[in-house]
Amino acid sequence: MVFVFLLGKTGSFYIKMLPKKEQLPSFLDMYISCFGYWQKRHKLAAEFFGVSEQTCKRWCDTNNPPLMAQRYLAVHYRGYLPLIGGWSHFSIDSKGVLHTPHGSCSAGDIAMIWRYKWSAEQSARQLKSVRDKLTDVTSGTKYKMLLHTADYLNRLVQEFSSME
Repeated sequence: MVFVFLLGKTGSFYIKMLPKKEQLPSFLDMYISCFGYWQKRHKLAAEFFGVSEQTCKRWCDTNNPPLMAQRYLAVHYRGYLPLIGGWSHFSIDSKGVLHTPHGSCSAGDIAMIWRYKWSAEQSARQLKSVRDKLTDVTSGTKYKMLLHTADYLNRLVQEFSSME
């Protein structure tokens, strides 16, 4: 946000917040990415923008379209994601694949995240339960008696093996 101090007629001042200017990608790059290199790209663009093919050809050749056309194409190019904030480096292509700075994922991958999280929560719950049971078993007198019995049996085995 940009803050602007304005002075009123009565000598008072007020602060107005202006939105941060968005950085639009290059029109030509977006145009080629959306409509391709082939001959009918201007026809596709004309249908998309609702203008004539000649207008689209001129915009492409001069790389100087109206700002609203550039913004409209940017929205389409990025897959209807915002240009600023946390989504600034993300895009969705025509096949529905989300491209992130860390890789790409499909809608199925995103749906699988919930299953993975659920599975991880279930595993954590089971692990906690088993750890609690182990703590109960190892802290009781039965466990101490079992250790004493195992020690006694080991000594007996050693005595019998030394007799032979």
